[in-house]
Amino acid sequence: MEKLEFSKAVDAYLSKTASSWQEFMVEDHFDSFRFGRDVLDFFHESKVNKIKKRVYDAIIKKIRETES
Repeated sequence: MEKLEFSKAVDAYLSKTASSWQEFMVEDHFDSFRFGRDVLDFFHESKVNKIKKRVYDAIIKKIRETES
């Protein structure tokens, strides 16, 4: 996100004219400091966990096929 875009979002948020996207940007930025996490971190962790599960399932499937 560009600084100018975020600055405009903050201005709109404070003047109560922000779009839903601008509200999300400002509130997410605030929450990332409050909780010490960024919403994108959760997205990336979720994606990594899905990939990890798929790889694990594929390995287990191969093991079972070789045991049969």
